[in-house]
Amino acid sequence: MKKPQISNVARAAKLFLVILFLSPVFNARAQFTFTTNGDGSLNIALYTGSHGVVLIPNTTNGLRITSIGAAAFFNNTNVTSVTIGTNVGIILDQAFSYSTITSVALPASVTNIAFDAFLDCYDLTNFSVATNDPDFSSVAGVLFNQNQTTLISYPEGRAGGYAVPNSVTNIGIYAFFGSSNLASVALSTNVDTIENYAFYNCPGLAAIAVNTNNQSYSSVAGVLFDKNQDTLIAFPAGNAAASYTMPNVVTNIGMEAFYGCQKLTNVTIGTNVVVVGDAAFDYCTALTGITLPNSVAVISGDAFAECRALASIAIGTGVTNIMYQAFIGCSSIAAITVAAGNPAFSSVGGVLFDKNQALLVLYPPASSAVSYAVPGTVTNIMADAFMDSDNLASVTLDSNLQSLGDSAFQNCFNLTSIAIPNSVTSMGNFVFYQCVSLTNVIVGSGLNDIGFQVFAYCYSLAGAYFTTNAPAMNADAFDDDFLATAYYLPGMTGWNTIFDGLPTALWLPQIVDSAVRTNQFGFLVNWASGEKVVVEACTNLAGPVWSPLQTNLLSGNSWPFSDPQSTNFPNRFYRAISP
Repeated sequence: MKKPQISNVARAAKLFLVILFLSPVFNARAQFTFTTNGDGSLNIALYTGSHGVVLIPNTTNGLRITSIGAAAFFNNTNVTSVTIGTNVGIILDQAFSYSTITSVALPASVTNIAFDAFLDCYDLTNFSVATNDPDFSSVAGVLFNQNQTTLISYPEGRAGGYAVPNSVTNIGIYAFFGSSNLASVALSTNVDTIENYAFYNCPGLAAIAVNTNNQSYSSVAGVLFDKNQDTLIAFPAGNAAASYTMPNVVTNIGMEAFYGCQKLTNVTIGTNVVVVGDAAFDYCTALTGITLPNSVAVISGDAFAECRALASIAIGTGVTNIMYQAFIGCSSIAAITVAAGNPAFSSVGGVLFDKNQALLVLYPPASSAVSYAVPGTVTNIMADAFMDSDNLASVTLDSNLQSLGDSAFQNCFNLTSIAIPNSVTSMGNFVFYQCVSLTNVIVGSGLNDIGFQVFAYCYSLAGAYFTTNAPAMNADAFDDDFLATAYYLPGMTGWNTIFDGLPTALWLPQIVDSAVRTNQFGFLVNWASGEKVVVEACTNLAGPVWSPLQTNLLSGNSWPFSDPQSTNFPNRFYRAISP
């Protein structure tokens, strides 16, 4: 999911932190670990005490304490309240995040607070700020800027409804983030800016009301819109409705507009919607189906991410842009359909492609098929295209394929083998990550390098077969593949006894799957496509005299050999060799 841009306060804080950590660390007052700032004052790098009520002193050992460092109280489950000393000016990134703090008292000296300093503090119910602070203030436990025009942070642990004061013109980034007990919000007349993530992750929020005289925003049945209702900004995650029909005046579904609406099973998108915003329906885990009207042109990144019950997608004629990971985590999708008149996309057998079927965009992860042959038109497989396709045991990649995107086959738990054709010249990171049933893979000659953790955590992998000189490797490509051996062809260079942690061995022809068919004994010879193999026979292994029976230049990775003379010998033995 996209993250918000770091505020100027946070940028300055991060730069300041670099300066801090260039200085030596020393301990003072057993409950704190300090670093020294460039001016000789102290920064709290870590709270190490077990006290619930914490008082940060003004000085220690004669040195002023002027900052609280990044993650200084992060995930601390002892602290309940903090009174901050009167020399502290800066509170850095995630200083108190995930802690059990319930209240914090800020002195007048505080001038900079990172936007995420108190993020995920689910027990926090009260901010109090010294009345003479030139930058910040508090009203009824809520944190504002000094003149109360910007609502900076609503305490996440506070329950019930909240009416935004008339002085407020700006609802800040993450202002109500994580307020799980917040039931309703009423926006006053003067609010004219709501920053990103303002109502993010508020699962109990049932309604957002807007004063009818507000010139920038409006609400309909508790749903937040801009004034003209062109943009649907926020459907409250705590709304109990199972279905929702969007007004047809809406042209834009805003970023994370329906985030975490876990009661919604059906949404009817308005017929004039053009853009489905970033993460608009992210974590709508009960949503079962979606029909995108012909008006929709853009499906933004993560638009339907983690909609785990979503079983089908119908894409209209207007969609020309489907952005990164728009449907990631939608593990129940069994089919994707595209309207015939769409100029940019198409679907074949429920699989989503670009119009010319050169790019495979998304394979429906809940398809019941156990095997799939990528069409010969496909030159590129998009990132995450087959991710979580649990039923797939076999995938055939065509010789026209050129690239495999990041995580293309990640978490395909039943995939047993894969042959990467020589035509593939580019392969991203995590491509076959955690394909736990994958036993062997053939790497074609087109790859000169292999990305990060491409085959990591493929616990069943026994053989990785390479047709080239040893390729360049990112570390951990075969991380935790304890059973695997890297095999290489005769004459290939650059191979040592260990390859990215795997033992190596020469790759020679192998005879497998023998049987008698139509009165002839036969078997498969497995080896690399393009290699020449000779099958030889003898009648006595004690003193063998091997005679060549047939030579073949492999056009694939296996060759079905059969011997019409097999019944003429009481005993006959075979071997396959490289000439």
